[in-house]
Amino acid sequence: MGLTSALNTALFGLTFNQRQIDVTAANIANADTQGYSTKTVEANVFFDGRGNVSGILSSEVRRVVDENIQASYFSSLSETNYASQIANFTSRLDDLFGTLEDGSGLNSLMTEYSNALSSLVNDPGGYPAQQEVVAAADALARQLNLSYTAIEDMRIDADTLMRAEAEDINELLVSLQDIDEKIHESRSIDVSVADLLDQRDRYVEQLSGYLDIEVTEESSGMLQIKTDTGQQLLANNQVSSVSFTASSFLRPGESGNSIIATTPGGTKFDLVQNSQSGSIVALSEMRDEVLVEAQRQLDTIAAELSISMSNVTVPGSAVTVVPDDGYVLDVSGLQAGNTVSLTYTDTAGATQNVTFVAVTDASLLPLDDTETARPDDTVYGIDISSGTPATYVAQMVAALAATPLQASDDGSGNLQVLGDVSAPSAVTSLSANITPTANTDQGLGLSIFVDSRAGQEIFTDALENGGQRVGYAKSFAVNADLKADSSLLVTYETVPSVNSDNDSARAEYLLEKLTATPKAYDAGAGIGNTGAPYEGTLLAYVNQVVAYQGNQANDAAAYAQAKETLTTNLAIRYEESYSVNVDAEMAFLIELENAYAANARVMQAVNELFDVLLNTV
Repeated sequence: MGLTSALNTALFGLTFNQRQIDVTAANIANADTQGYSTKTVEANVFFDGRGNVSGILSSEVRRVVDENIQASYFSSLSETNYASQIANFTSRLDDLFGTLEDGSGLNSLMTEYSNALSSLVNDPGGYPAQQEVVAAADALARQLNLSYTAIEDMRIDADTLMRAEAEDINELLVSLQDIDEKIHESRSIDVSVADLLDQRDRYVEQLSGYLDIEVTEESSGMLQIKTDTGQQLLANNQVSSVSFTASSFLRPGESGNSIIATTPGGTKFDLVQNSQSGSIVALSEMRDEVLVEAQRQLDTIAAELSISMSNVTVPGSAVTVVPDDGYVLDVSGLQAGNTVSLTYTDTAGATQNVTFVAVTDASLLPLDDTETARPDDTVYGIDISSGTPATYVAQMVAALAATPLQASDDGSGNLQVLGDVSAPSAVTSLSANITPTANTDQGLGLSIFVDSRAGQEIFTDALENGGQRVGYAKSFAVNADLKADSSLLVTYETVPSVNSDNDSARAEYLLEKLTATPKAYDAGAGIGNTGAPYEGTLLAYVNQVVAYQGNQANDAAAYAQAKETLTTNLAIRYEESYSVNVDAEMAFLIELENAYAANARVMQAVNELFDVLLNTV
């Protein structure tokens, strides 16, 4: 090796060592900086035709990052944040409903109400026993009101968080656009982009928590980001804008607004619907599904409590029109939401069930079979807006024309349904479920609970205006007449004379409806399904709802814990893949300093040899 080659080698070595020293020192200085990745410098050595070193070109500063672990970690964030949001809200719901062992939960208040009715059965004339029932009913009503309002607030909370996250997503996309532009500019003038890439990773990491995204690097070095379904968020350094309109109030059963993305070309798409996981998906599901379902459960409890306590069954009277038997039913007491039930056996001997539901809005007709909770009935709607029983009967007769039964008006505006011996077919039962309009003289039922949305209205479960039971739990209240006169719990008859103060008939009726009368419940509230709705007593249904909320919260917590554990492990591995090992960097720095000193000595020796040569010439 000639002296010139040795001198070049030492000079290039010094230059490269200095670059390495600078990068290593920066690594040590930024060891505690969040998101800073270890940097390295590589060298490309050039040789002349005689094998002598002609140059050393320092390559750009490179990051030490395991991209496979990074991709797995980023991908896990959307699922973890989704699970975390679900767990947070379902935990709040569980606290709201209480537990089966919680003395202040809905099931406990229902039990107290049941116990108060039991005490009243044993002492119907006792004023303290009557007041205990009123107090227990009032406590139950207030708890339903408070719970419903709290869920409304939770829906608004979710909506507000969606607005904040939409703004964050928009800002992150703009930041990614800006930093990609800086990266492109830096590369064009051969300036290191390692630190910019660290910063870009942090933006992608944050964005990955809000929704599941697909991230790829284009040939230009810029990012391309798409939703799970392939919708464009960032491409060719052009970013989609994200917007969200918050709701000041969310009506019961209605969904709020979604997050909308608009591409640079003006195409709009629903960002939530085009995502499978992430916190925005969780918030949307909670606001429009899980919390709405919880409201529906409260509405179902309130509605079933009302109609169970108030409604009375009006049975049909047996009648024979030789040679056929059947029943005649007075339908004059029907109100919107009330029903007529018919059971018969057809020509094949199979049992058939028919339910007529009264409405005052003809635009609701025809009704679907799912309008009742029963899975085994055929449902017909009848328009009672005329107030004329004969028109009710005419509609029911028309609906039954396709059956083997003989349906008609008995001549007095009553529904008459007979079997047909020649068919053969037989009527098993015919009855109406009626809501009394007064506190006495209309049976044992009593409207203990009423609808307070517009003063005080009797709850009939009407379907008009979206359905009376929608949002009912918020306006569920104890009848003001009962608060003023608790003896109504006992007094059910005044004509021809008032029943005895010690008559427990009404108290027994109310208790039986609460604790011993099974029925099917609205499957849309999440308990059971349309084909097999939950059936049981009111007390059992409330326990089922409380248990459902508890199980939902526990499942969500367990799922969130599992996802968090996975993400935490990936985060540790990811951080280990790029973080600075100070001890290793310090040792390497010493090596570099020694190498620098060695190159300096070589240059000094070459300089001395050149001096000797020059002095001998």
